[in-house]
Amino acid sequence: MALFSAGANPASAQDTKTLTRLHDPVIVKTALLMGLPAKDTLGYRLYSIQHGQLSPIPFQFDERNSADDIVFSNAGASGGFRFDENDELVFMAKDTGDRMAAGLLPATHDTAVEIEVTDSVDGGRGWAYLLHFSEHIPPFSPVTYATFDAETNQARALHYTVDYYRGRNFSTGLRIAPAAGGTGENILDRMKLRVHPTFSVLLTTWSPLFTEEDFSVRVDGIRNGPVRAIRRVRQWLNLGQFFPDMPGGTAYTYYYFSSFMTPSTFSAPWLVVKALRSFEFTTENEIHGSTVEMTYRDAVNPRNLTFSGKKNGTEVVTSKDHEWYVVSGKQGTYLQAFVIPEQWKDWGIVRGTVIRSEPPATGYSLLNMTNLQEPGNYKMNLISVILPRPYQTGDEAQSLAMLQRPLQVEIKTIRIPVMEK
Repeated sequence: MALFSAGANPASAQDTKTLTRLHDPVIVKTALLMGLPAKDTLGYRLYSIQHGQLSPIPFQFDERNSADDIVFSNAGASGGFRFDENDELVFMAKDTGDRMAAGLLPATHDTAVEIEVTDSVDGGRGWAYLLHFSEHIPPFSPVTYATFDAETNQARALHYTVDYYRGRNFSTGLRIAPAAGGTGENILDRMKLRVHPTFSVLLTTWSPLFTEEDFSVRVDGIRNGPVRAIRRVRQWLNLGQFFPDMPGGTAYTYYYFSSFMTPSTFSAPWLVVKALRSFEFTTENEIHGSTVEMTYRDAVNPRNLTFSGKKNGTEVVTSKDHEWYVVSGKQGTYLQAFVIPEQWKDWGIVRGTVIRSEPPATGYSLLNMTNLQEPGNYKMNLISVILPRPYQTGDEAQSLAMLQRPLQVEIKTIRIPVMEK
């Protein structure tokens, strides 16, 4: 949610930062900034008030076209462009600060707006300040949170490193940095995907089995910025001459300092829905053999489970819907959440638990997919969040709030006297 209003007043004694969201990016649609006289992104800098001083913070403008696709250029995030109503200003909620008091704006700026960020869960607030300079442009913040290296197929962020199989869209390594409570050891052997539909058309029944190796992938865009790195692939699964490709389309992965997410679209054409008789789907992360002492828990299995299986007994719940799970150990802690459409939940489609010991793995299954009632393009999201400490009950709340209760943004013009030269 975002608003634009017409004036910010000097801060009072109560206008200190109370926003505590750690993992959330703040994404401001530039449609809210169209009233600004300058549209060239190169002249803008973003600041927050830290310890009473105006300090530069990491930010980036990302260009999108009218179809909402990221525009990739050879200049990358360092190259400027003239923003229009389709684009985005991105920074991290954790970098907001107190509200600005009178006298802190530099005299060399020519435009300034206040960005107020509010947590709809607890009302916490933080502020950032977007300033434009026509000349004597100050330096950027020196901080970069995430990059993607196309040569090594590796995403490197402040709190993690993720490796990818060349020419595919599945990961083959995850390391949690000491800065996030990890050891830097590899936790993940590889991601695996299993899709096993059964179709019946007239007198013909067809039951193919597909894995992550069967998805054709073409990487067609990488963008590295101070706040996030973006990787775009085009992928498709050939179901044969009688069926359209599935799921098809474009998949983006966004890498932030402590999280990465892959929103995607599940395309279900009319013929697929009508012909579908059964559907097995699992996505798994195979755990590296040296980390099998790590533990697992999720929303329907609230006690620690082991990958050896020796202490789990028969009490593991696998067929109840759950949105998140956590894997934790001395190597670090990460949460994974799987977001499916609300319609699917209404139809009884379930995200089941996958945990096994040989080889050790965890993930999700999709159950009751034959309940799919309507053709369409359905939005999903898979997000991994690095938690900065061993899991404690309730630690999932901030990560889920990022998905379920997005931050609210209000843009205000500033009416504060500038500091004297």
